[in-house]
Amino acid sequence: MHGSRRGESSPGGLISHVTAAELLRLPLPGPLTWGEGAPVHCSIGPEAKRASSRGLVVHVRRNRRSLLHDGIRIEHPISVLLDLAPLLAHDELVACVDSLGSRLRRGHRLSVDAVRTACHDVHAPGVRALRAAVREARNWVDSPRETTTRLMLVRRGYPEPETNRPICDPVTGTRYWIDLAYAHWKIAIEYDGEHHFTLEQKRKDHGKDELLHREGWSVLRMTVDDHRDPRNFFALLDESIRSADTADLKN
Repeated sequence: MHGSRRGESSPGGLISHVTAAELLRLPLPGPLTWGEGAPVHCSIGPEAKRASSRGLVVHVRRNRRSLLHDGIRIEHPISVLLDLAPLLAHDELVACVDSLGSRLRRGHRLSVDAVRTACHDVHAPGVRALRAAVREARNWVDSPRETTTRLMLVRRGYPEPETNRPICDPVTGTRYWIDLAYAHWKIAIEYDGEHHFTLEQKRKDHGKDELLHREGWSVLRMTVDDHRDPRNFFALLDESIRSADTADLKN
């Protein structure tokens, strides 16, 4: 978020709702983002004077928990998740909880257990949806597409895969993470988003694939097309599982 609108808020107010979610880099649908025209949201206490302006939504709330994010005072992530709950589909809300526990998150990281504990005794709109999302959320998930892939696998009847399993090259010492792993079968599932087609990411992916193949893993790569029609992916996964099970029997 850039430009003058970022600073528009009521005096003493906290940035909240989808605006706080965007500052926390939660994976929001486009229409809920500032760049696609969503208004700036803030919250104030009931004693504060409510000011309004074009493109600004003010919420009046008591006992607001907050934190400082890049020099901006925003509502606590749990409050943000509760605000998002009525606006998002279930899987989108799962992806937001996943994002707070991401391996790559550097600030304001909340584990799934922390979110679960925080909403245990809460009585607020959206808490039932948030609790349902927390049941399917996992730590160390680095992208909403990884969330989608994991949920798709489980709902198809496959065991739940391990998220971002570390693997280290014994020769170079280079450390990699497998997006989704079935360690028993030595099957690695990697989601390739747009950034995977850059030269730098291709180089990293090549190094990871080379290591995994050396260590006896099968590597299956998914794209957004596989999410739209996963039949070929599931066929390849079934074949990889059969091959792994056959190898186990021979051993």
